[in-house]
Amino acid sequence: MTTIPIDPELDAYNASVAAAVPRAAGATPPARRARAEAIALRFAFPPDGVARADHWLALPGREVPVRLYRPRAGRLPALLYLHGGGWVAGSIATHDGFCAMLARDAGVVVASVHYRRAPENPWPAPNDDAYAALAWLAADARALDIDARRIGVGGDSAGAHLAIGVALEARDRNGPPVASQLLIYPVIEPEFTTASYARHAVTATLTRDDMIEFWRLYLPQPGNADARAVPGRAALAGLPPAHVVVAGHDPLHDEGASFAGRLAAAGVVTTLVEAPALAHGFVRAAPFVPAARAAVGAIGSAMAAALNR
Repeated sequence: MTTIPIDPELDAYNASVAAAVPRAAGATPPARRARAEAIALRFAFPPDGVARADHWLALPGREVPVRLYRPRAGRLPALLYLHGGGWVAGSIATHDGFCAMLARDAGVVVASVHYRRAPENPWPAPNDDAYAALAWLAADARALDIDARRIGVGGDSAGAHLAIGVALEARDRNGPPVASQLLIYPVIEPEFTTASYARHAVTATLTRDDMIEFWRLYLPQPGNADARAVPGRAALAGLPPAHVVVAGHDPLHDEGASFAGRLAAAGVVTTLVEAPALAHGFVRAAPFVPAARAAVGAIGSAMAAALNR
């Protein structure tokens, strides 16, 4: 049971966001997307000096945008990053400041992917785009001046879920080697009865009803899914080392912590970091909340260590 109150500065920040860009009851996917973009504009990250380069992956029937964040010149490790947003909202733009901050903190190239989103493109479209981006990053590593032996996969929330799927697919298809996983408050499975779901059914940034709706839109036909769609059902042995971060005030806390335990039990080198005073979505608050900035800095340090081995 959560015993540490939410960080008061994060609580105040979330209240400011809610006042400036109110949540709408029964929001449609377009409304959720518009709100996420509006928050990113209204609560923008400060200038960071990190170089950006946009690329478009030409894939059958579509183009997938990828933005590279390079903190300095030279051949660097890379982190394929998949944004959160319930597979429905979020974009390169909503996570731009955070990806730049992560690139600078970790000293790695971050590749942020704008995968196709539900409900227009449900499972397996987001997963397919995520894996295609890994394959591109590995195949073009020399031209992109990154080290193909040191490519990690990561994301927050639904993006962390997709990152797990990429790691599973790379393992099972003998695909590009993945050096590390970064899983920030990951979505694991459509089970809504954990203690953290009960304690935090309604929060400023995520609700139980949100997650039920997100899963319904992403996975409308569960019978057609494999373990990439529901990582809680996957065999986990042989996956790359994982750094799992969970927030105390988050409906997803328990499934993320449980998944970290399952990874470790399967022999995967796993670090679980608890942020007991923080809430789901705290990475977006890093410029405004010292505790969130400290947590993001620690994530960067962990990725620096994982990808510079």
